Amino acid sequence: MRRAAAIALPAVLALTVAACGSAEKKDTDTTAAGKSDTLNLAFQADMSVPDPDVFYDVEGNAVTLSAYEGLVKYAPDSTKIVPSLAKSWKVSPDRKTYTFTLQDGVTFHDGQPMTSKDVKASIERRQAVKGGSSYMVADVKNIETPDDQTVVIHLDHPVGPFLDYLASIWGPKVIGPEALKTHKGSDNSQKWLAKHEDGTGPYELTTFDRGREYGLTAFDGYWGDTPAFQNVVIKITPDMATQRLALEKGDLDVILHSYPPTDLAAAKQDGKLQVVEKPSFARTMMYINTHRITDPAEREALTKAIDTKRITENVYGDTATVATGPYPGGMLADQPKLPYGTGTPDTSAKESGKLTLAYGPDAGGLLRQVAENIQADLEKIGYEVTLKGVQLPDTFDYAKDPKSAPDLLLLAPVSDAAHPDTWAQPFWASTGGINSFATKNAQVDALLPKAAAAPKAQAEDLYRQIGQENIDGYSMVYVADLKDTFVARKGLENLQHSPAYEWLLTPSQLEPAS
Repeated sequence: MRRAAAIALPAVLALTVAACGSAEKKDTDTTAAGKSDTLNLAFQADMSVPDPDVFYDVEGNAVTLSAYEGLVKYAPDSTKIVPSLAKSWKVSPDRKTYTFTLQDGVTFHDGQPMTSKDVKASIERRQAVKGGSSYMVADVKNIETPDDQTVVIHLDHPVGPFLDYLASIWGPKVIGPEALKTHKGSDNSQKWLAKHEDGTGPYELTTFDRGREYGLTAFDGYWGDTPAFQNVVIKITPDMATQRLALEKGDLDVILHSYPPTDLAAAKQDGKLQVVEKPSFARTMMYINTHRITDPAEREALTKAIDTKRITENVYGDTATVATGPYPGGMLADQPKLPYGTGTPDTSAKESGKLTLAYGPDAGGLLRQVAENIQADLEKIGYEVTLKGVQLPDTFDYAKDPKSAPDLLLLAPVSDAAHPDTWAQPFWASTGGINSFATKNAQVDALLPKAAAAPKAQAEDLYRQIGQENIDGYSMVYVADLKDTFVARKGLENLQHSPAYEWLLTPSQLEPAS
C-alpha cells in the first residue's frame, strides 16, 4: 500500500524505532556499476527496521528482500507465483492445506541449515509479533513438520489469496535460529532484529547506519545463484537533485523512484542513461469523507467534476495512465468501469461550501500538483477548497473520528500483493487498515469473506461486485495508475521487477555490462 510518485501505505504503518547501531562495516570500493564489484543505490528516506515481521515500508524493500526469502515469490515482470525457498507445493482439494517441499542445501547467515522447523517458527513468530502484515497468517490454524524438508500449513478455512500473501514483499520470511532462539528475549527477538538480520538471502546486512547508509555483502553460503555484485551500498539521499548529480558523476547506478516526469524525455536522450518503465499496482486516489459529505448525490457530482484524464496527463505524463476501474490496472480482468475520467467532467453540477483537501507527503511534490488540479476542478462547480499537507501517520487517526477529519484525502498507495483481495480488504472493508475515513458499506463487508473463500472464477465475479459497490458509493476518486520508472546508468543489466514489488530492482539479479 504506498508512495512522488507513490507513498507506501505499508510504509505508513511501519513501526518506528530509535536510531540504532549497525553490524560491523566492511570496507568496499564504491565505484559505480561496470567499474567494480559494488552496486550503488540510494533511498530517499530511512527504512524502519530490517525485521521482516515489523517492516511495512516500501523504502527499504531492497534490503529486506536481499537478506530474507519466503517460500514463494512473483516471477519477474509477472504476477505468476514461482518457487523460492519452497521448490514445490500442493494444495488440498478443500483448499485448506498447503504442503511445501523445501529447497535442498539452504543455509542461514548464522551458518545453520534451514529446516521445516525454521519455517514453522517463523510463521508462528509473525503471528505472535502482530505487526501490520500479521493478517497474512491470521488464518493459519496449525503447522506440521513431518520431516526436515516438508512443511504442512493448515488453514481455518479456504483463503484465496494465501499464496499471494506468501509472495508479497511483506509476506512471511524465514528467519534463522540465531534470531529466534539465541536472541529471543521477552519480545520475540524484536530488539535484536531491529539492528541485525538472520535470513537465507543472497546478501548479508553488514551496515545499518540509520540516517546515513546501509550495506549488503554477498553471502558466501547462498544456496542460489551468486550475485554479480559482491557489495551493495545504499545511501540515504532525500534530495532528488543530489541523486541526479550522483548518477551523472557515476557515484550512483540507478534512481529507484521519483525521477521528475518532465525530465524523463531528456534522460532518454542521454547516451549515458537508460530509462526503464514497468507496470505497478501503485495508484493515486482521493478518499471522500462520507461522514462529512453525507449526500451520495453530492459525492457523485463532486467525483464527476474531476477531470482525471487531464490531471494524469499534466502531472504524470508518460509515467502513469488514467485509472479506469476501482482496482489497479492488471489486477482483475473485466473489472467495472469508472463513470468518470473521460476528460469531460460534469460542470453543470452546482455545489457550494468549503472543503479541506489533505494530501500526503511524496518525494517530488506530485501529490501536491494533483491536489492543485483537483482544487481547480472543484472550484468550477462552486466549492471553496483549502489544501492541507499532512503526514502519513496523521491519516491513520482519521478513522477514529472521521467527522473531525478533512473532507478529502489524496494518497498514492499500493496493494500488498497482486490479488484483488489485497486491495479490497484494506481499502474498502469497514475495518480495513487503509480505510482512512472508516467508510462503511454493509454489502462490501458481506461479500469480502465470501470472495476470499470462493473458487477462483466465482471469487473474481464477487470481487467485481465488490468493486461496483465501491464505485456506486462514490467514496473514492481513482486518478491514475502509476508506473515504476527507473533511471539507470548504461551498463547496468537484468533490471528485474514485478508489478507487486514497487520501487524494487532486485540487487542480486542486477549485473554490470556483459
